[in-house]
Amino acid sequence: MTGSSDVTVVVPTHRRNHFLPETIAAVVAQELAPAALVVSDDVGDPKTRAIVEEWAGRAPFPVRYLDSSGPGAGTAGASRNAGAALATTSLLAFCDDDDVWHPEFLRRTVALLEQSEADFAVAWTRADVAGYTIARMGPGLGPRDVVARNPGFVGSNFVMRTGAFRSIEGFDPTLPVSNDKDLLVRALQSGLHYGVVERELVTNRIHGDGQLTDKSPVRAAGITRYMTKHAELLDPRDVRILQAQLA
Repeated sequence: MTGSSDVTVVVPTHRRNHFLPETIAAVVAQELAPAALVVSDDVGDPKTRAIVEEWAGRAPFPVRYLDSSGPGAGTAGASRNAGAALATTSLLAFCDDDDVWHPEFLRRTVALLEQSEADFAVAWTRADVAGYTIARMGPGLGPRDVVARNPGFVGSNFVMRTGAFRSIEGFDPTLPVSNDKDLLVRALQSGLHYGVVERELVTNRIHGDGQLTDKSPVRAAGITRYMTKHAELLDPRDVRILQAQLA
């Protein structure tokens, strides 16, 4: 490690004990260490708690298990918000429990924020499956540019100033899908500025273990809710894109 940062990392988790240790290990292995890690578990699984407590004894920074189950739980956004509410640092970062940061992720994203007036920094991602394409976010996008197609902003590849995150009230806990894209839309609508680290610094696992991209009634209902929420931004082409996802 090259030092420590004023970043709280939040890992939302939901019965992914087979993936979670690798995700935590990647946070611990950052070249720029976070100030703290919070694992937010929306089911209160004792096995998950045990994994986190084991890492708490090994990590060179505080690692906390948070039981975020109960009323209002059940979405990644709700879990992320619960973890973020504990942050006392100036910066927030999130990593899903089935994703992995590369060692330089925090070092490069935090450096961008320190060297600019951006409110959040976004890095590129790659899939762990050959031939699977993930969009790469570029500069200068506005809310209408991103409302239909996610430009490469996911729950694991950005660092945001804590004040900025709280100014837009964090993630929408009622959205089971598209909650990352919704956060981006609202951030841009509110006038927040971003920068891009043009490097693949996050690996997204592609697997069959209950991902949000799975076709399901919950996903369909989430897309419908998202469309209703952002109806004023959607032009006919955007509507067709989102309706195709529904179909």
